Amino acid sequence: MKHILCGNPNSGKTTFLNTLTNSNEHTGNWHGVTVDLFEKRYRQNNEENIIVDLPGLYSLTSYSFEEEIARNYIFDSDDKIINLVDANNLARNLYLSLQLLELDKSIKICLNFSKELKKTKSIINTDKLSDLLGTSVVLFDAEKEKDVKSIISSDFKRGKIPEYVKDFPIKKAKEIIGDNFHYCAKINQIFLCIKCLEVDDFIFDKLQLNEKQRQAFRTLNYKEKIISTRYEYIDKIISTCLEKNSDKVYGYSFLDKIVLNRFLAFPIFLLILFGIFYLTFNSLGAFLSENLGILINNYVNMPILNLLSKITNSNFVLSFFENGVLAVISTITSFLPQIVLLFFFISILEDTGYMSRLAFTFEDIFSKVGLNGKMVFTLLMGFGCNTTAILTTRTFEDKNAKIKATMLTSFMSCSARIPLYSVVLGAFFNNNIFIIMFLYFLGVLIALLLSIILEKTLLKSTEANFIMELPAYRFPSAKRIIKNILFNIKEFIIRVGGILLIFSILVWFLQSFTLSFTFITDPNQKSILMQIGEIFAPIFKPLGFGNAGVVSALICGIVAKEIIISSMGVINNVNVDGGIENLSKSLLNPLSPIHFDPISAFSFLVFSLLYMPCIATIAMQKKELGKKWTAISIIVQFLSAYLITFIFYRLLIAFNGLNFISIFLSLLIIVLIIFAINFLIRVFKKPKICCFMCKNCKKCNK
Repeated sequence: MKHILCGNPNSGKTTFLNTLTNSNEHTGNWHGVTVDLFEKRYRQNNEENIIVDLPGLYSLTSYSFEEEIARNYIFDSDDKIINLVDANNLARNLYLSLQLLELDKSIKICLNFSKELKKTKSIINTDKLSDLLGTSVVLFDAEKEKDVKSIISSDFKRGKIPEYVKDFPIKKAKEIIGDNFHYCAKINQIFLCIKCLEVDDFIFDKLQLNEKQRQAFRTLNYKEKIISTRYEYIDKIISTCLEKNSDKVYGYSFLDKIVLNRFLAFPIFLLILFGIFYLTFNSLGAFLSENLGILINNYVNMPILNLLSKITNSNFVLSFFENGVLAVISTITSFLPQIVLLFFFISILEDTGYMSRLAFTFEDIFSKVGLNGKMVFTLLMGFGCNTTAILTTRTFEDKNAKIKATMLTSFMSCSARIPLYSVVLGAFFNNNIFIIMFLYFLGVLIALLLSIILEKTLLKSTEANFIMELPAYRFPSAKRIIKNILFNIKEFIIRVGGILLIFSILVWFLQSFTLSFTFITDPNQKSILMQIGEIFAPIFKPLGFGNAGVVSALICGIVAKEIIISSMGVINNVNVDGGIENLSKSLLNPLSPIHFDPISAFSFLVFSLLYMPCIATIAMQKKELGKKWTAISIIVQFLSAYLITFIFYRLLIAFNGLNFISIFLSLLIIVLIIFAINFLIRVFKKPKICCFMCKNCKKCNK
């Protein structure tokens, strides 16, 4: 048996699926959380069933990529439809419900968020609502397993086509369509007539109507009448079935006077980010990482090494396990608490509804660079994973805006870079929280500045309206957050841990053998990895870190950013005891293959932030943009990273040190340089007019 989850964005579809199947799919209070349909199998009453989670849509007339996916699936399927409706937003949600009833399919209308309905002191008479709509209506909560399973196991029946349809010229529409109905045999004829009367080009194409038939429907001009009739019917339903005992506007809170205040919104956002980064990198995260590293070292790594040393005295075997395997385990476990904390705080921002408010806060800024508020979600998701964030760009209606958003996402500092920050900042900057925040904001700033340049040159965006609902503040679900954390731990260990282990063994091999495949026992022997690094090292000398070891780690980082740090551990031959502390200390040692001074370390962090996305992100870019724009994106990103890092490095040397003032001034100079380049581009693009002071001149208004 198969059921379809269908409803407006933010109506609880993915929560319903997670509760039913005990899954942990991504949920959130914004567009693009589900950008493609998602099928999940589950067992109930000893039978295998399928639940399909469709992207959110407001009506069966699609205006975006994800709405097209949902609409097409509904049209082509005969499965039972679970129409999720936000019980606190009946007027908006029922518009889609009426269209589903016009479609004449098996449907159950499920009013979600019953708990929040009680808080607003509102009462919905589900019996009256069921009579008016002619189908089953239930009030429930998608987080309650009992409610969800009750809906799935109950009977479904075909809905009643709404009574207002008799006021539409259906007979006339059927005459115009004529024999073309057979092109859409799966779709109810009455619904096809209504959509044709609405002048829906998608249905015109499905029915293969000729220009004469299309013009006949345009002449009837019935679109506004149909829309107003539906809303009039919804008003009738609301007045009959809904009893409101409060004038409070659902979704709006007194907190919005502060959070959405034009002067306070950005400082509040900065304060929240500072708190997240401080807890993640400095206090709680550092404490948990340090103690977890000690536990793993004392109770896993050292016992294994002691056992191996008793079994064999082979340097080859001991080096393999110590530097190729156990060092990776130490790295993974040491950074796990910080990564978990970052996902924990992002989950809280998602659950509370604050993410959506950020979109409104940044809409004015983003609109000036050819993007809109939707990009906020993409950028913030990029802090978790660039690959996943690129998926949200599918919802961008404008092709040029989508290309820009996809290109710019890889400038975001994803969670995979956390280990690198922890090691380098621990060695040179005492985990300075302001440098961490600076790196995160630098990625966003460079992305936005690049967007301005692309907007003025290659990728001019079309005007686009940004419309989005403001969800109610919700208390984070402890159960969902715990499940999300456990899921991310599992994903990190399986996906990242596996990649780290495989490539760390590869790096160990390249570091431990010469080109003649002789195991290195003498420090003066050159490894394969070092010889590869030496080929490319001169390119990076102007950036302050042109040695073979650093370049080798950067090359490995193209596979996955986590590998940079494990590669550094292998190249510097760091012992497993002491974990990241030993690795940090090795970077201070001038005799280590990889070493820095404070300025070159900062330069290395900037380049590592910006230089290239990982293989997974490149693959996603290729899928979304094609080979041409993916290649352009990689080239632009590498050149941008090189230029920005070069300027930073030279300016910081000129300032004779690394401090807050020098970093700030360097950033200001970079911004001014980019704006100067942009100004020159505009000047050269501007057509030159030779003015002869003609009378009534239209060009110079003389």
